[in-house]
Amino acid sequence: SSFFGNKSGWGLVAGVIGGLSWGLGYMGQPHLVTRYMAIRDPEEVRVARTIAILWSIPAFFGAFFTGVIGRALIPHIADAEKVMPSLATRLFPAWFAGILISGAIAAMMSTADSQLLVVTSAFSEDVYHRMFRRKLSPERLVFISRVITVMVGIGAILLAMYSKRLIFSMVSYAWGGLGASFGPPLLLSLKWKKTTRNGVLAGMLVGAISTVVWANIDVLESFLTARLSAFILSLLAVVVVSLWENRKGEQG
Repeated sequence: SSFFGNKSGWGLVAGVIGGLSWGLGYMGQPHLVTRYMAIRDPEEVRVARTIAILWSIPAFFGAFFTGVIGRALIPHIADAEKVMPSLATRLFPAWFAGILISGAIAAMMSTADSQLLVVTSAFSEDVYHRMFRRKLSPERLVFISRVITVMVGIGAILLAMYSKRLIFSMVSYAWGGLGASFGPPLLLSLKWKKTTRNGVLAGMLVGAISTVVWANIDVLESFLTARLSAFILSLLAVVVVSLWENRKGEQG
């Protein structure tokens, strides 16, 4: 009955801030950051930035208004996360609804396979190969990567099937955790020359831990979403530790 869910005061402000905080998570998503890392010519970054913005505007507006319109047309839907296919089949011919639903599924599959590849490469290259100093043949590395991909994929399927939480809440949790863990360290490493190695490590740890703690305490989560609070705490951790190390170095 209300555009803002009958909220007022801080509840309204927190809801709006929480919605906008999704943008902060973009800087910490490994499967998105690797796209920019793969750019060969720095001049192409401008083109990539323009394409990303032009894509994000209709995508997010479309997702938002799909929910708003769905709430108005199908107020008593059994599963709120099925509002998009329900609207498509209700408003459009079957053939066109199929195209729309297929597009959504294709986007999900694209994101899922990108995240699987990032997890696989991170474990096989950064953990197994570098940390344990194992010399692997290309064939062995491919085998390990495939095993990890299958294991992570099965784990994700089981989590989605048996978790009592909504997919939206799980995505928000993961998005906030990755955004807070990697976003501030990456941003400050690029834009602030005083950023130190230990400052980055502190930001990553604080971002991950604060997301887990904040998101699981209902009082804190209802006051301010973990997507924003953990990002701020991670940012402060990088700045404080980096400044402390720089000051210590100057005194030494």
